[in-house]
Amino acid sequence: MENSASLGISSSRSLHRLIYASRQSFTANQSPDEEVDAIIRASIRNNRAVALTGLLLIHEQWFVQALEGPAEAVMTTYRRIVDDRRHDSARLIFAGPAQRREFADWNMCARRFSAADDAILDTLKQREAFAPATLTERSALRLLKAVRGIQERTQLVSMR
Repeated sequence: MENSASLGISSSRSLHRLIYASRQSFTANQSPDEEVDAIIRASIRNNRAVALTGLLLIHEQWFVQALEGPAEAVMTTYRRIVDDRRHDSARLIFAGPAQRREFADWNMCARRFSAADDAILDTLKQREAFAPATLTERSALRLLKAVRGIQERTQLVSMR
């Protein structure tokens, strides 16, 4: 595991963003949906307590997540994720200072692709199979922002 200095983390209070991908690794004791629900509940509670925001995407047994907030809280959370048995082969895509929060209104949105997300799925299929292990900072952030946009539009439509 990289230390904070090697990740470009300079101040524990400045705004930082971290993006990672990991494979789901669930036991037979609970269904994947139950495991994900447990992760979401704990994430929302923990993230609110330390001023973290972010977005969690779940697709084809992968997690792709952005975390934003104070550097120390971001790194502590990422260490906890890496140590969590439900995450396997965690790969750090990006960690460093951020100018602003991209997910300021999200304590943690877990988003699974649904039929309403055909445009994103079509784009992914045209390029290649969904391969989070090959995402770059730019492509991962673009993907998560697209999912955020779909989620926001879906919420607006459901409010009408």
